[in-house]
Amino acid sequence: MGIYAEKRDKLVARIEELTKRIATDTAKKQELEEKLKEANRLAMAEERGCKPRELDDIINAEHSLLQKLRASGLSDSELLEMVGITVADNSNSDADDNSRSVSGENADSSSESDSVSEKHGNDHRNSYAVSEELEGQMSFGDN
Repeated sequence: MGIYAEKRDKLVARIEELTKRIATDTAKKQELEEKLKEANRLAMAEERGCKPRELDDIINAEHSLLQKLRASGLSDSELLEMVGITVADNSNSDADDNSRSVSGENADSSSESDSVSEKHGNDHRNSYAVSEELEGQMSFGDN
């Protein structure tokens, strides 16, 4: 067997070993992410003073309400204003690195990346992050 054929076989064996390890590590990562998701859910329920199932019901009800409000024609900016978060559009200032200013208790951290997108006429803001922000600002009911 030639030198290169031997080297090739070693590389193929190493690649197979790494591929197996990646699959194992990916499965472990997914398992840990599921445990983290459940721990976050339990912590949120604990913070709100309710049972996890009650929290799920509250979140589902608020999500449905949010979808109905959007379907009625309200924009995300209007919805944010309804819950006390102001969204100011400062697109007149090119020198300002942050062309959108979001203030409030749980302000959206994507405002830093908005300036580049808005300067080019595209809004690449994650709609799920906005939805989660809106849902997080809505009341959890008067228990």
